[in-house]
Amino acid sequence: MKRSKSDVLSRQSLILEYLQKHTYANIAEIAKEFQISEATARRDISALKKSGDIKLVFNNIGLSNEKKYLPQFDKKLCSMSNLDAKEAIARQAANMIENGDTVFINASSTALRIYPHIKDISAIIVTNNGKSLMTPRNPGTELVLVGGEVSPLSSFDNTKLSLTGNFAIENINRTAATKCILGVSGISAEHGLTSMAIQDPPINRAMIRKCTGPVIIVADHRKVGIEHNFHFADISDVTYLITDSKSDKKELEKLEKAGINVILVDAL
Repeated sequence: MKRSKSDVLSRQSLILEYLQKHTYANIAEIAKEFQISEATARRDISALKKSGDIKLVFNNIGLSNEKKYLPQFDKKLCSMSNLDAKEAIARQAANMIENGDTVFINASSTALRIYPHIKDISAIIVTNNGKSLMTPRNPGTELVLVGGEVSPLSSFDNTKLSLTGNFAIENINRTAATKCILGVSGISAEHGLTSMAIQDPPINRAMIRKCTGPVIIVADHRKVGIEHNFHFADISDVTYLITDSKSDKKELEKLEKAGINVILVDAL
């Protein structure tokens, strides 16, 4: 059965994650790990090599030194900064959750702030954020963790505790959500949605793919007009962007022209 472009991109992101953990691998190892043919593995490797993501060393495959896959943590983007804007964005996003909704929420620090603001209604939150277990929520909000691997690279300065990998993706693929709320490292009209962490794109892609309703992006002004290392969705996949009033106005105009409903909030 022919795989969709989204499935192929998800697998290629997982290959990069595998190489990050194991440093080097060969075609046979990649094929076995991801249960694909060696011909398919070669096509994936060829695509990743063409994009500059990997390099070949004596018939082994490794991450390219030309791209930064282990970025220094940007303190300007850490969860403890710009709290007023994040709180206002989270409140607005929570107001969009309705009785009976099943909502995908990813592991972003802004998205995590949504939980306490969800009305006392019946709703199911499906998330890969381990910190959601420690976050207050109303009794009517049912929490479902997707499970998966806890990657040390997702815990920059203890800001995230995200669950990733094939196990998490398989559980997302078994779920149909009515809404999807995602935090991002960057959103722009030209480059779409991007992440600074290599583990996040396959999860975010799966959540978007399995959402039957609106895809809502929550991002403060520092992330609007920004591109990070790892692309995971086109701007056409987005229904709403909730951001603060400090966001670049020209970029917001471009996003609106691309069909996104932009909702501006003022920091509390």
